[in-house]
Amino acid sequence: MNKVKTIRDILKYMLIGAVCGLALNYAIMYSPLPEMFPAYTEKISSGLFSVNIIYGILLYCIAAPILEELVFRILLYDTIYRFLGFLPAAVISSLLFGAFHMNMVQFIYASLMGLLICTLYHRDHRIFVPMLIHCGANLAIWLSSALNQL
Repeated sequence: MNKVKTIRDILKYMLIGAVCGLALNYAIMYSPLPEMFPAYTEKISSGLFSVNIIYGILLYCIAAPILEELVFRILLYDTIYRFLGFLPAAVISSLLFGAFHMNMVQFIYASLMGLLICTLYHRDHRIFVPMLIHCGANLAIWLSSALNQL
């Protein structure tokens, strides 16, 4: 079955993404990592909120998660999985997903979220699952950060 079944499924996976994304984001924000990598804080404050809210939600919370999941789950994870199995595919695709975010703080966050997303994708094997988790995480973090900027 390749379809999202119900609104309940959509909300469930977006909530999983939001809760896990916020928890991991706050754990990292209250760790020494942002102080160890000050370029991260500068990048976040100059990039994420230099766009209006509609554009930000469309870009960071819809377009980026959909495109990234097509690349990192369908192209990378599925290809590696065929040859090496679940664990190598999950680890390799998650580390590459982290590296794609191009700074150490986001590397750690995205790699860990990538492992969660791969695990749930492996269980359900529906591309909508990682897309919704990723959308939920990005939306929750983006809105939380936007509210903190007010």
